[in-house]
Amino acid sequence: MIKHLLLAATCLGFPAAAAEVSFAQLRIGKAVVSLPAHWRTLGPEVPVWLHLHGAPATVEAQFGGIGAPGILVNLTLPGLSKVYADHFAEPAVFSQLLADLEAALRRESAEQPWRLGPLTISSFSAGFGGVRQLLRQPAAFERIATLVMADSIYCGYAADPPARRVDPQLMEGFLRFARLAAEGKRRMLVAHSQQVPEGYASTTETADFLIAQLGGERIPGAEVWAPALRELSRFSRGGLEIVGFAGDRPEDHLQHLRSLGRFLARVR
Repeated sequence: MIKHLLLAATCLGFPAAAAEVSFAQLRIGKAVVSLPAHWRTLGPEVPVWLHLHGAPATVEAQFGGIGAPGILVNLTLPGLSKVYADHFAEPAVFSQLLADLEAALRRESAEQPWRLGPLTISSFSAGFGGVRQLLRQPAAFERIATLVMADSIYCGYAADPPARRVDPQLMEGFLRFARLAAEGKRRMLVAHSQQVPEGYASTTETADFLIAQLGGERIPGAEVWAPALRELSRFSRGGLEIVGFAGDRPEDHLQHLRSLGRFLARVR
């Protein structure tokens, strides 16, 4: 069933120009699709923004706050990263999601031969399991133009856990995408807090791994992205940006979801 929502983005600290965006919602399997009222003006090749892990209302509000520059698809599953990895384990699942989305747009409007345009995938927290799975699939990898990882790249350690060495095999897809972004061929934004999980690599450690593999180094950062999102360091090259933020509390982790629009605006 389609429902209409009115979002007050000014309450989230976005500019008044993007204060109100009206959405219609529909479902495709386990995904919630948010169609902004102006979506027909974006076509016939419509940008798609797929987000993994985050309450649909929160993500939709953040997306509305940047003017909703495309169709938002939200997939939020109960559980940890494994449920996202399992969901996308079969490559046909991703291709079917896109085919179903395109068919849904054509059902909503026969004005144009609607097609899906550039694909941005964003992820918060456990959503990285799905992103990692998609980056292993050649067709999915080629389809992704932009990645936004909001405190969301975790990783197991290699053979000797006490050595705290990030497992390069688990990071392979992220590193490949980061290299292309650094060469200006893709766009990738990695944001992380200072949380230290027990037993596996933190988002800080995985960010450090990417930077080291690219032969780079961080520089101090001073930008305040939001009242509760204070930058500590950054690394930028080409279309790649890796930003470290202050805070090691659960609240600091959640702030990356609550400020998702800041990250999405950076890559639009």
